[in-house]
Amino acid sequence: MPIRRFSIASAVLLIATATIVPPLAAQRVFWGDSVPRGWTGEWPAELRTVAENSRFTRTISTLQLHEYINTLKWKSDRLHVIRMFTSPLRKVAPALVLSKPRVTSAQEARASGKNVIFLMGNIHPPEPEAAEALLLVARELLLGKGAALLDSQIVVIAPIFNVDGTDTFVTQDGSLGSVTPHILGVRENSEGLDLNRDAVKLTTVEANGLYRVLNEWDPVLFLDGHLMSRVNHGYANTYGTVTVPAAHPGPREYVHDQLFPAVREQVRAKFGLEVFTHALFGREWPPTDWSHDRAAWTVEAKFVVNDYGLRNRMAIITETPGQPTFERRVYAQYAYFMALLEYTNAHASEMRSVVKRADDETVARVVAGAESGSLRNFLDGEYRSRGLVDILAYRTNVAEYLPGTSALGTRPGTATGKPETVRMEDLTLPVGTRDAPVPRGYLFAATLSEIAAKLRAHNVTVRTLDRATRFDGEAFSISTVRTVRRSGYDMTTLDGAFSTQQVREFPAGTFVVDLAQPMANAAFYYLEPQARDGFVGWGVLDRWLSAGSEYPVFKYRRESK
Repeated sequence: MPIRRFSIASAVLLIATATIVPPLAAQRVFWGDSVPRGWTGEWPAELRTVAENSRFTRTISTLQLHEYINTLKWKSDRLHVIRMFTSPLRKVAPALVLSKPRVTSAQEARASGKNVIFLMGNIHPPEPEAAEALLLVARELLLGKGAALLDSQIVVIAPIFNVDGTDTFVTQDGSLGSVTPHILGVRENSEGLDLNRDAVKLTTVEANGLYRVLNEWDPVLFLDGHLMSRVNHGYANTYGTVTVPAAHPGPREYVHDQLFPAVREQVRAKFGLEVFTHALFGREWPPTDWSHDRAAWTVEAKFVVNDYGLRNRMAIITETPGQPTFERRVYAQYAYFMALLEYTNAHASEMRSVVKRADDETVARVVAGAESGSLRNFLDGEYRSRGLVDILAYRTNVAEYLPGTSALGTRPGTATGKPETVRMEDLTLPVGTRDAPVPRGYLFAATLSEIAAKLRAHNVTVRTLDRATRFDGEAFSISTVRTVRRSGYDMTTLDGAFSTQQVREFPAGTFVVDLAQPMANAAFYYLEPQARDGFVGWGVLDRWLSAGSEYPVFKYRRESK
């Protein structure tokens, strides 16, 4: 399909008609740094992004984001802007609600009957390609020919989540791969915390603000865009989904088995890019395994995408390789986002049915099996083989200083051009390795009100007893409290055992988490004393834990008459 070009005289019409045209001609695939010529289309200056105006050598700041959003507000009647939170440095993090017709509240969104799709960038500001691509997506849906993608869905876009990190500017050193953009933000927030490790413990203003929005708007699908740094695979973009074994398998299997293959084909056909699973292989040649673990995508819930899956919802992480140019990386994210939105719009009813079924089954299983102790769920897991798979791979990827400069780039001829195809083992199948009985619910004292608040922040329903009540269940006796260093964090680990079934009376005011609710899998994972990275692992309960004492959360099977 030829690239459409517009004259200056037709600029007035661009607001209504401009679009990014699918650029692929004759099944061409773009490798390395290559992108289709003129792939962003032509737009009036006020509608061009910072990346476009700088020829993809700069990325947007939070002030420039607000300015761009304001421009869009004056050009379209399909936009509403919400404030997710105000950061510790007093910066507002906006999210754009794109809908046809416009909705201005979660209540209106629910009344519309449409799915909400949530797309986010810049949780790690040195990985800004998703943020820039999301601005192009917003422009296309509001002012281009992407309006049809709002027929069956409402799209919420948060281009910059880590607003403080985004505006903490540093000179690019090339350690991520490419030398562009020249100026970047930093990975952590203003408190030095990695926001993509705060999904369970919810200690930051940013994570709590995001979760308030997620609780209110209840997206069917959540996506978080990233950069993978310098890699040896040959894909323009990679994608992964929820891998916490405790999550309901229905949404995860739908994303992996149906959505991913369809979107992959769409990205290849419309945008000329090869995309595949978010994983890495080793440095040996030929490589032997394609592994989530090598890409630091563990089975833990600490990542926002993994944690969101515990809600019976769909979630996706995308990661571009680092060494291609910034323009190539933005194009790769844009291509994936647009192909994804075509799929989610066309399959809205089907996706809604998948998550509704997961909600219903979660509650039904608790009601049917929790009291007898026959229902179990996973505390931990690992990745196992899906079999052999053909992977696009480069033999070398060498970092070196560009001649005559102090800028670190990639040696010409390495990790560029068409990659080789290597068959290797696909180690991306999440499998549960330890499990425990799922109770009807949990009880804990009124003095643990902050635990109740944290569960509610996760959208878990928590109530209190209005009278003294007896419950049948088990208590966990702690024999040892240990600290285990894992993935860069000190994780609290408990040794001990549950008692035999007993009856206890709990006073009025005791907090109760009845697992006959859609959030049962999340509540189970957070509160079980030996879950891999629940509340215990992340130190949320540290002050109440000691060797020889009882775990402060009682696991009940039924109310005792």
